[in-house]
Parts: sequence; structure tokens; C-alpha cells
Amino acid sequence: MRKIFTIAAREYRAMVGTKAFIFSMLMMPLLMFGGIFAMEILSQTGEIKDQEIIVIDQTGKLFTELSFAANQYNRSVDKQAAEQGQEEQAGKESKLGSIKKKSKTDGLGNFSRGQRFRLTLWDQPNVTEEDRFALSEKIRNQEIYAFVEIPEKIFNVDLEELIRDPKSLPVVSFYSEDSNFSDARQWLSVVISELVKANRLQADGVDFERIKKLSIPTPVKGLSLLEMDSRGQIQPGREKDDLTAILLPMGVMMMMFMVIFMAAQPMLESVLEEKSQRIAEVLLGSANPFQLMSGKLLGTVGGSLTILVVYLAGGYFLASSRGWTDKLPVDLVPWFIVFQILGVLFFASIFMAVGASVSQLKEAQSLLLPVWMLLMSPMFIWFMVIRDPNGSLATGFSFFPPATPTMMMLRMSTSATIPLWQPILGLVILLVSTLIGIYVASRIFRVGLLWQGKAPKINELLRWAFRG
Repeated sequence: MRKIFTIAAREYRAMVGTKAFIFSMLMMPLLMFGGIFAMEILSQTGEIKDQEIIVIDQTGKLFTELSFAANQYNRSVDKQAAEQGQEEQAGKESKLGSIKKKSKTDGLGNFSRGQRFRLTLWDQPNVTEEDRFALSEKIRNQEIYAFVEIPEKIFNVDLEELIRDPKSLPVVSFYSEDSNFSDARQWLSVVISELVKANRLQADGVDFERIKKLSIPTPVKGLSLLEMDSRGQIQPGREKDDLTAILLPMGVMMMMFMVIFMAAQPMLESVLEEKSQRIAEVLLGSANPFQLMSGKLLGTVGGSLTILVVYLAGGYFLASSRGWTDKLPVDLVPWFIVFQILGVLFFASIFMAVGASVSQLKEAQSLLLPVWMLLMSPMFIWFMVIRDPNGSLATGFSFFPPATPTMMMLRMSTSATIPLWQPILGLVILLVSTLIGIYVASRIFRVGLLWQGKAPKINELLRWAFRG
């Protein structure tokens, strides 16, 4: 045991005592979550642009009302920009509050606050393909942002003809370089739909304002389940935050992935370096392969716990600064630690076996690709899992050992109630799989550590694992 702990201490110092480790620990969260914070920062600091849109109104009725709606929208943009500037200067608004505020709509298609819409009426009675091409050239030359064409028959809908031919419904055409993702197109879609509806009802003698008043939607508020506290008192349901419901499980999943990745990857490099430089032969003169492998795995677990402590402290500091501490799943920390330790042992033993069986890093890439696919597999279906945490896909996948640590923590961090037997069973399956994996890896490690020359094939690795 003294030799195992000596090797573990050396591995731990070699893992966490380098500038590369500190740099990787700082950069990994930026790599995983940087896009989310970058979008938030850019959305707050970006300038408000005026986007000129040419409106070809063949009905002769909609442009005036469209222009009025655009002016209302632009005033709301300027007002919110001024309020946001004052609040930022006073330091009263939290980041979460700003996100929630940007998600509200004002009934006029308020999808984005990054631009104003300046509408200009097409001043010719007709429009030809040459005109459309000329307008397209103006868009390419950045003279205008887009042009929209409203057909003359947009108010006239024949239900019988529409049933026979759904394509007979008049369509408004929007032309721009980013028409698929344009906020202006979404805004126009909402506003034009409302205006067309009002004109159709008015033409039939229906009071649109009365219909609009009677058609006010009834909101359905999503609440958490009622709970009973330690004093036996029933606590009412709390309103759920859609942003937290998505970001919290994703954050827990990504943290598990980062810890396993940062702990297992150095194991490959360490074993490969010792083998290529013939250091392993010297080490085997003082310790047997079991002691050497056990010490390395123990040191890797210590390094992973260090990473976890740093990330948990950073996550708590971030949540505390933004007022999110009540949303932290503190009760999941013990489960996270246990699953993380077993996950690190499982994948570190595989990386160690791969490192011992090859002589160069490029030879290990083909062997590591399936391992990386198994480790990253929960990321391919994470959104489906948080939508149905107790579904057959999520439940079955959480009992697949390579995905168990990440998938089980992803499910448990949602608001759904996961039966207690499932994480316990997942823990048992992962423990058995880890023990089997370490045993197989130890046999490959014992043979491969002194193996030189051509990299072994898969069938040779299997023979080392089962026959020694």
C-alpha cells in the first residue's frame, strides 16, 4: 500500500501541479458554456441598427398600419435601451432579470431588441422580375436590409378552394440574405397576420376589437409539485423557470463530462510517455504492474476530485453573484461525487490500457474514437431526455455503463421524480462494470507496458485481456 500511495501522490502532483492543467481547467468551461454567455453579452452590448425594408403593398391598405406598428416597436426598443442603460449604471439589474425581460413580447412581434425597422413604401404600381432583381442587388450592396411583397388577394380566402388545394392560400414573400433566421421576418409574420385578420373580420361586418378582447389567451402557469418540509407543513408549488429547466440539467451533464474528460485524458499521456521513454521499465523494478496501475488510478481520482471542488466553488460563486443559489441542486452533490469517481475509474482504466498498448499518440486515436463516442453519447440526446426524463429512452440509456454517470445525473437534475431504485441500480451496474473494466485493463496494461514495435490489433488486445 505504501508503494501505491507513493505512486498516487506522484500522479496527483504531475496532474494538477502544471500550468497546462490550470489553463485547461479555466478554458474547459469557456469551451462548453462560452457560447451562451457570449450571446448574452453581445445581445446587451450590441448596437441597435436601423434596418430599411421596402414594402411592396399590392393591397394598398396595409402599409399605413404596418408603419404605425413599426413606429410603436421602435419606440419600445429605444425605451428599453434607455431603461437598461440606467439600470446597468445603477447596478440594480441582475443578469437573469435581463434575460427574462428580453423574452417578453409586447403584442407587436417583439422578438428582438437589436434593431429598429424602417419601412419604405414601393412607389410603383406594379413590380416585375427586373424590379425584384434590382432590389436584391440593393440588399447585396447593403443599401437596404430586405423587401417584402404583399399580394393583392391576401384578404380573399375561399375555404372550399383552400381545402381542395392548400397551396392556394396567398403568401407574403420576404426577401433578405438571412431570411431563414431574420427577426424582421418573424415580426412581420405576426403583425401582418393580425392586420389581415382584422381586415377580413371587418369586411364581414365583425367587430374585430370585440373579438380581440374576447380572444385574450388565458395563461397556464407551470408550477412544481407540492412538497412537505421537515416540520410537516405542505409547501405550495413554485413557478418554474424555463431557462433554469434547460440550463441546469445541461450544466450538470457538462460538468460530469468535463471532470471525466480532464481526469481520464492525462492518464493516456502519462502511460504513453513512461512507455516511450522507457521509464516504465525502471518503475517495474520497484513496483509490480498492479501497484503501478492502482497508484495511477488513485492519483487520477484525487485529481478529478480537485477539479470537481474547483468547479463546484466556481459554480456556487457564479450562482451567488446572480441570485441563483436557491436553484442549485445541493442534494445531488453526493450522487455526483460517487458517479464521478466510478466514471473516472471506468474511463481512466480504458485510457491507461490504450496508452500501454501503443507506442505513439497517433496509434491511439483509432482505439480512442469508440471510447469518446461512448463518453459523449448522452450529449446527442440530452434535450429529448430532459423533456421526458422517465421515458424508455432515458431510462434504458442510463443503465448503459459508459453513459450511466452522465445520463443519470442529467435525469436527476431535472424536476422529474426519478425512482430511487434506478440510481441505485445504475450505481451497482456501473460499479460492476468498473471492476470488470479495471480487471481487463490491468491484464492489457501488464502485457502492453513492455510491448514494443507494431501496435497490437483488436484481436490481440482481446487475447491479452482474456488469456494474458
